[in-house]
Amino acid sequence: MDRHVGRDFDGLVVDKLPLNMMSLPLIATLFPDARIVFAQRHPCDCVLSGFLQNFLLNVPMASFLEIRDAADLYDASMRLFLRGRERSDLPVHGLAYERLVEVPEEELRRTIDFLGLDWWPALLDHRATAARRKSIPTPSYDTVSQPLSRKPSGRWRHYSKQLEPVLPTLMHWAGQLGYEV
Repeated sequence: MDRHVGRDFDGLVVDKLPLNMMSLPLIATLFPDARIVFAQRHPCDCVLSGFLQNFLLNVPMASFLEIRDAADLYDASMRLFLRGRERSDLPVHGLAYERLVEVPEEELRRTIDFLGLDWWPALLDHRATAARRKSIPTPSYDTVSQPLSRKPSGRWRHYSKQLEPVLPTLMHWAGQLGYEV
């Protein structure tokens, strides 16, 4: 934190690294007032998307070289996340991509309320925010400036044959997250 903000900073810090979901007890210890937004997608779409991304290769991203490894990482991440929720008192707000696409203002307002922030209409125009940035350091940088789309939802069905070996694991989590199995 010291590298990014001074010690007297009293604003909001957002950490969007998805793999930090496995560290809830540590986050609760270091930041006891933290609020967690659990951004979710259908597990099959999530794993497929990670598998198809062009990541810089590092230890965690090596899990996306094989679909079985990607599904195993998803499974382990979800298990650690749920165990962390049980062991910490951090408030967690679920934000499903599929619902965000359907009713963006409703979902964003719920999220902003959860975070204790004031509503700002410009939140609905993520494309303008992206256009003002010099760079977007994320593997999905090209989609950040695009409109929200239903297209990524259910994309996994086109790859169901390739996903067949990992469907039991992913469908378990789909059910746990409220998706139709």
